[in-house]
Amino acid sequence: MSNKLFPLGEPVSEEDIVGREEFLNSLEARLANGQNIMLAGPRRIGKTSLALQVLRRLKAKGYYVAFVDLFRLASKQELAQAIINACLTNRSGISKTVAVLKDGLKKIAGTAKLRAKMQDLDIEFALDLMDKDIKEDDLLNYAFQLPETLAKKDNKRLIFVFDEFQEVIRIAGEDILKKMRSYFQMQEKVTYLFLGSKEGIMSTIFGDKKQAFYRFATMLPIPPISNEAWEKYISRKFEDNKITVTNMSISELLKLSGGHPQDTMLLCNEIYYAMLEAGANRLTVDFVKIGYKRALLTLSTIFDELLDELRKFPNVMPVLRSLAKGDRIYSLNKHPQEIKNAVDILLKKAIIEKIDRGKYQFVEPMFQDYLLNKIEVF
Repeated sequence: MSNKLFPLGEPVSEEDIVGREEFLNSLEARLANGQNIMLAGPRRIGKTSLALQVLRRLKAKGYYVAFVDLFRLASKQELAQAIINACLTNRSGISKTVAVLKDGLKKIAGTAKLRAKMQDLDIEFALDLMDKDIKEDDLLNYAFQLPETLAKKDNKRLIFVFDEFQEVIRIAGEDILKKMRSYFQMQEKVTYLFLGSKEGIMSTIFGDKKQAFYRFATMLPIPPISNEAWEKYISRKFEDNKITVTNMSISELLKLSGGHPQDTMLLCNEIYYAMLEAGANRLTVDFVKIGYKRALLTLSTIFDELLDELRKFPNVMPVLRSLAKGDRIYSLNKHPQEIKNAVDILLKKAIIEKIDRGKYQFVEPMFQDYLLNKIEVF
């Protein structure tokens, strides 16, 4: 067996995107035609991988593309610099220009050439970044204009992705949404794709009539991955590594992971290493069970952190316990409104999802199993 693994912890390549081809085709067509899109869902379900794959496809077709992850940004200036850099990477030789110039390296090789490349975009303004007196609001205003300026100047459509978009409020305050909308709504050659892991906040930003971004983007649900798609992918990956699979072992694997994108990849990875250590080349249910125990151990830190966060909310833990056990939550010795509030928190945090009137299921079946095996935490 080779050392090729199932991808974990980062955006995946095209060959490891499972069962999303129709959705990718639709997303690509919508963005290319100028339709702004919002995708919301919990972390680790593949939003970023889908967005990056669409950008790769569109870039290959001649579109300008830009990607900014807001999760690690901390200020308006960092936000502005990230947007400017993302735009300028579409022009050869200008990648990370703003960051370089900000460090005060005026005499770097090629500065004159860079200045010439940027002059027709009014980027002389960006060359003043090393000036301590520069106002970050002025820089931000410039950054919000740049996508359209660049796209018009080069006669290109620019597809701009903001990952973890809800973080912009933390970075620059709620008023930033009004400012962004004022610029974005006037842009004719820029299409925006907004990704967010906090579904409640994203739904409010784009679905509340009082919000600046109300109806600015079409909110698309990310379809689940079918078992058939998973079976085909998992079988191919194992067989590429000289491992024989059985229908029973794959079915058991998917039953345990629930088809959750990252949990399924993690489980496959742990199974692979268990077989590698044993020198086995046939996937059996026993190896699936071994891999599952290892995967749960790996996820325990993530799940424990999640439980620590949920404990801060009243009534959430008893409701969570009842849901994990399959009990009727409204039979608890709690006021119905208290139970509803707890359920709303779990829905907002994408711990559970509604499947019918009064019926819910865990987004991650492995989290439910973890709770059942750690019932003493309640």
